[in-house]
Amino acid sequence: MIRLFVFPPSLAGTPNPGPFCIKLETALRLAGVAYETCYEPRPDKGPKGKMPFVEIDGERMGDSMFILDHLKKTKGIDLDAHLSPREKAQSHALQRMIEERLNFVLGYSRWLEPENWEKYRPVLFGKMPWPLGHFIPQMVQRQVRKAYEGQGMLRHERDEIYALGAADLATIAEILGDQLYLFGDRPSTADATAYGFLISIIGPDLESPLKDAALGHTNLVRYCERMGEVFARAGRTRQIQKVAA
Repeated sequence: MIRLFVFPPSLAGTPNPGPFCIKLETALRLAGVAYETCYEPRPDKGPKGKMPFVEIDGERMGDSMFILDHLKKTKGIDLDAHLSPREKAQSHALQRMIEERLNFVLGYSRWLEPENWEKYRPVLFGKMPWPLGHFIPQMVQRQVRKAYEGQGMLRHERDEIYALGAADLATIAEILGDQLYLFGDRPSTADATAYGFLISIIGPDLESPLKDAALGHTNLVRYCERMGEVFARAGRTRQIQKVAA
């Protein structure tokens, strides 16, 4: 049995506040993998200090990409087996765009937009007792800002940041076109990744030019709705859920 550690589902409009958590859980569901969900609010308990992570045969492993690669090598679980070599290369490039750039624009809209931060902060830190609930969010937000400065995103102006995100969304919309999924009529890992981020942009009550850009693509909105139905339907198989200690 695989134990999947994700954030508690505390952000309305999404299955999970973490887009990578949604990505990995979507991939497991699409592959029909049985797993046990463990709700863990502290990323530092994972082997890489981030969420999600898994425990397989008693060994903990972090990073959704490495987890899926491990499952492919050890258990033959491969959502991309039906893709051509060219499609696999395109999928790789598309996912890196989403995870390495769109991810930072999404994070900017949550962590560094004042109005959204006032809504997002209680989602992550609302259950912390005083005075931790006051000081820890400020400290973590400063760390996020510093990380974004180092990564380079905060070297741009606000409108430039959202222009980058809008370009990424337009790329996803163009690749999708009028298909059911990104690479035809069967879902792949790229769909799990795209859904994790698109629902994180479109679903919550957090307004931004990034959300406006996503809503401007009718095919992305319908795709997100369709993937949400697939996610829910695939999740009706028997799964054990509990809060991690």
